[in-house]
Amino acid sequence: MLCLEETDEKMIFKTFAVVAFFTVSKIHESVSNDTGSVSFDRLELQIEKIKPSHETEWIEDCKCVLPNECLPDENDASIDIRIITKPDKCPSGKVYCCSDPFVENPLLMCGKAAPQDIEGIKIHLDQAKFGEFPWQALILTNGNSFVSNGALIDNKHILSTAHFLTSFSKNVSALKVRLGDWDIYKNVEPLPYVERAVASVTIHPGYSSSTMNNDVAVITMSEAVTWSKHISAACLPPGPQPDGTASSGRPHWTGCRVSGWGTESFDRPRYPGVLKKVGVPLWDRDGCVRSLRTTRLGGKFKLHEGFLCAGGEEHEDACKGDGGSPLVCEQDSVSYLIGLVSWGIGCGTASIPGVYIDVSFYIKWIEKQIYSEESRL
Repeated sequence: MLCLEETDEKMIFKTFAVVAFFTVSKIHESVSNDTGSVSFDRLELQIEKIKPSHETEWIEDCKCVLPNECLPDENDASIDIRIITKPDKCPSGKVYCCSDPFVENPLLMCGKAAPQDIEGIKIHLDQAKFGEFPWQALILTNGNSFVSNGALIDNKHILSTAHFLTSFSKNVSALKVRLGDWDIYKNVEPLPYVERAVASVTIHPGYSSSTMNNDVAVITMSEAVTWSKHISAACLPPGPQPDGTASSGRPHWTGCRVSGWGTESFDRPRYPGVLKKVGVPLWDRDGCVRSLRTTRLGGKFKLHEGFLCAGGEEHEDACKGDGGSPLVCEQDSVSYLIGLVSWGIGCGTASIPGVYIDVSFYIKWIEKQIYSEESRL
């Protein structure tokens, strides 16, 4: 199974220096933008300049709702989603929903997957099906060397951890993002992966390599991607309550899973070619801290408020090479990006959970990066 990235006292209290690079030997025919596909960025800018006089009616017919509530109404075809103007933003965890049974609203697709079998290939229990995690992203060098993992959160942004990306923050032209891949060594997928250059990497200003606190980054791709059966975004979870406490929705999460191409053992690293998955239980914060204090971290260890814990089952974990990989949980059959693989003590040790970035804690910061960028266009 997968195992969380190993850390030691030097990593937690001094520096984090574990960077697992591996060369991706498979070369696909990547999708090119010169095949006639259209980017919607320019269209949205044009709409902002020429707003129709009946914009008010559109907004009345469109609203911010939970993703599972955004379903087309066959009796209401009054709105043409193709030229809709969006509000500034919806509250965390909600999408802007409009009814048009004739046009598929891409906002409906967040958190939805369409896994499929590949003829002639047997899928093992610890392996993901093709398309089961359509938000899974690989961050590679232009020479196909592994750098990190991430999760697609809209058609142009990837959420990842900072610790593998800091060395590239001033050299983003050396990076690219790959989406829709499954077997990183063989070309067996029924649909091709898509690659995009990296336009920018924004590291959280509070990131510390000595403690791993605020280990989160937003990657902006040079061009938007078109969502398809095997490429789409995970939904962002609700943010903290106005009083700063965690979202009340967390106790309702089900089916939490982490995916990635990381090694199965920290001591004997071997990177599987096929995307793997493992179910992990979420831990309450106090129980996580008590468990981590039994390790070499010691009895005075304090867990930063931007982390959450999951796992703690023997041989059922994420590991080296899984950094930045998404932890998703379900609510009403919609997958939300709850966490990102950050660090741990060993891999797959019983009763010792792995530590993940708590995405809900950083929602406001994440949205600020995305919307401030849009305002500059």
